[in-house]
Amino acid sequence: MCKKILGDGRQIVIKAVFALFYALFIVLGDFDRVLVQTGLQIAGRILGWWIFAFVVLTVVFDVLDRRKPMEPPIGRMEKRFFRNYMYLVFAGICFLCWLPYLLIYFPGWISNDSVWQLEQACGWVEPSNHHPFFHTMIIKCFFMMGFRIFGTYTGAVATFIVAQMIFMSCVYALILYDFYRKGAHPFWLALGLFFYAGLPMNGLYATCMGKDVIFAGVLLLYVREIYLYLFLSDGKVRRRLGENKLYLCLTIYGFLVCVLRSNGILVFAGTAVGMILAGLIQKKMQSRSWHNILVSSVIVLGCYLVYAGPVLNALHVTQPDTIEGLTMPTQHIINAYVKGGEFTEEELTLLNQAVPMEYIASYHNPYYFDIVKEYIRTEGNQQFIAEHKGEFLKAWMQIGLRNPLQYLEAEVRQTCGYWMFDCNEPIYEQYRMAENPFDLTVQRKVFSYDFGLWMDDFLMKFQDFYNRVWSLGLTTWTMLFCMAYALYRRQSCLPYLPYVMLFISLLLATPVHAEFRYTYGMFVALPYLVGISFGRMQAGPAVCCDDSKQS
Repeated sequence: MCKKILGDGRQIVIKAVFALFYALFIVLGDFDRVLVQTGLQIAGRILGWWIFAFVVLTVVFDVLDRRKPMEPPIGRMEKRFFRNYMYLVFAGICFLCWLPYLLIYFPGWISNDSVWQLEQACGWVEPSNHHPFFHTMIIKCFFMMGFRIFGTYTGAVATFIVAQMIFMSCVYALILYDFYRKGAHPFWLALGLFFYAGLPMNGLYATCMGKDVIFAGVLLLYVREIYLYLFLSDGKVRRRLGENKLYLCLTIYGFLVCVLRSNGILVFAGTAVGMILAGLIQKKMQSRSWHNILVSSVIVLGCYLVYAGPVLNALHVTQPDTIEGLTMPTQHIINAYVKGGEFTEEELTLLNQAVPMEYIASYHNPYYFDIVKEYIRTEGNQQFIAEHKGEFLKAWMQIGLRNPLQYLEAEVRQTCGYWMFDCNEPIYEQYRMAENPFDLTVQRKVFSYDFGLWMDDFLMKFQDFYNRVWSLGLTTWTMLFCMAYALYRRQSCLPYLPYVMLFISLLLATPVHAEFRYTYGMFVALPYLVGISFGRMQAGPAVCCDDSKQS
């Protein structure tokens, strides 16, 4: 009986590994307590939470194994109308539910980052890849189209926003249509539709001119293609999907993932390596499957290198400055310095040549790097940092060996929002009509001014409610839980890998300890990941360790 509940050795290991992650999240999330405890006490807390998390996962997985499927039996799928109009219905509902946000906050919400991108699109400032230049060009395309049609900046911005709303509604409709074609129960379909069309953050983000929105949509499309790739060992499925078309989509979406966010290349590279290794390991996969993935990945990386190098250079696009990508190493060193860590004279001399360290404490914020970043830009010497990368890397490693606790504290403070259970931050506080040189202002097209205020009050109340029941960290916990259950049931973890890499990229380089838009791509994927793990959306036999284990 005990063995039946615990599972086999592989399942025990899976639960133990993920339970350890949860234990570390819980203990490190209360880091102030960690600082005053002994090593033995910390180890005891981790062990206690590890055992507790393992028991919870064991009980929950056992309950889930005994449940009825989310979807009806496969035989009932034949009775469902596989009509394209249902896809249009889902897309139309999403668009119509978001339309009030556009009409109340017309022409849409524009952040300070977007204002800079608009200025680049108009040629008023030098082009920069600080915010992805590829996204800036997408903005320029629809902005100029709208300006030619309407002759106003307001109409130009609205054109882009409407195009973005159409794109995102089509992406979410595709996910819902997959559920529909798989025979999902109407309750789960309605719940998924409410998630995408009814939650205010999705409506607001669809009407915001920000790079995170389109990236989230493209990443979800990329994950969907990875899921479809898992079925290619079945000849009938291969013919139905269109193998060449699938690899083409993987290549296109992979490239877009790379160029639509600065951390996109890390997300893609980690995912590509995982897919190639999975193809090599799985003996039941046709050998050409991983070969095709390898070819696709090489094409994407080649195109990205050409784009990031010769193309951007030819367009005279400036790259982000040196300090932009050095969030974590800088925070590690500064935290060690501020907390009285051990430094050698040579290291202090090197650091002072980069930035005056005597004033660094007044700018240091363990949760927000931009303050220090601006100080280094104005008072520091980034050219010196760029010319002595090897020396700074060596110093960072040596300082870390002498001051591991300070480095750990810096890492925890700077990233805690993405893995702590109850770290709550505003969802859309920064998204307002920022000051801009285009004289763009909010022009309500429907309802009264008082209703507009009520709408704003509604958004704030929803944000307060959301923060009481959910958090950025809980999104990560849910993603890892879905991944753990998929592995527990001998399913492939490849569809989860892009979001694992997204999470890792935040651990390596996030400038803010908790920012909803940075994990928005993971948040909107939750219905799909849940469907893969707990419904009849399981990966096909191409990636199963044991076909007989498939339900």
